[in-house]
Amino acid sequence: MKSSRKYPCPLPLIPFVFHGPRHSLPLVDKLPLADIIALNLDHYRLDADYKHGLHFTALPTAWVSGFDKSSELRIGSSTAWVAETVGAAAGFLEFTGQGLTTFERAMDRDERLLAVLGTRMLAEQKRVGESADAIALRQSGENSVLGALAASISDSLTHVLRWMHWWHSTEEKPDLVSSEQVLVSLNTDFSLQGMDSQAITALVSAWQAGAISQDTMLDCFRKGEVLPDGRSNAEEKELAREGVRISEGGLEAARGTPAAAGSNGGGNP
Repeated sequence: MKSSRKYPCPLPLIPFVFHGPRHSLPLVDKLPLADIIALNLDHYRLDADYKHGLHFTALPTAWVSGFDKSSELRIGSSTAWVAETVGAAAGFLEFTGQGLTTFERAMDRDERLLAVLGTRMLAEQKRVGESADAIALRQSGENSVLGALAASISDSLTHVLRWMHWWHSTEEKPDLVSSEQVLVSLNTDFSLQGMDSQAITALVSAWQAGAISQDTMLDCFRKGEVLPDGRSNAEEKELAREGVRISEGGLEAARGTPAAAGSNGGGNP
């Protein structure tokens, strides 16, 4: 095993990093999902009370009036209840009133609040079209929470990797390791919306007009999720040239087919 350049020198600090949702300080911070957790617990309690009420009110319960108390009544398709008393009646109890509706409205309210706090899966999607600006504005609150979390984790991971770099380098202190040497930055683009056709057309037109370079256009395509992250600009250019060669070869073959068919068959060109 290769020994470190710092060995056997003592460490100037304890190599420990706090990973928090908003910062890397040794302070207890509020959980980003604390409000959602509380609403989930409230929704669970309301659902339990609602199901408990349904268990007693939704089950069919038979009732009779004017029948002999000593008679044995059976329920079934081949059994009829007959009473000699005038005005006798029979039926099934049916729940009426607004008792369970209160629980339904309370659960709907919790679900709407959960949707506002970030769980968009519980919210009904709008049936009308939304512009890109409206979608970005609606998702800005969620992205701010995720962005703060990603920035905090990026900062703490940067400290960890700087210590690793310092342990195998010549710097005297970990603080002397610059961000140009070691830097961790998590992706903060959480939007599900990619680049639309108008933006793609505008970038291609700007490249054809000489306003931007081809590498800048490809970088914009990569940020807009048109190109995959693992593909370099050189690889994309080579794939594009290969596509052009295949397209030109297929076009030449298609143009040569009628002439070849005419010479073989003896028909008119």
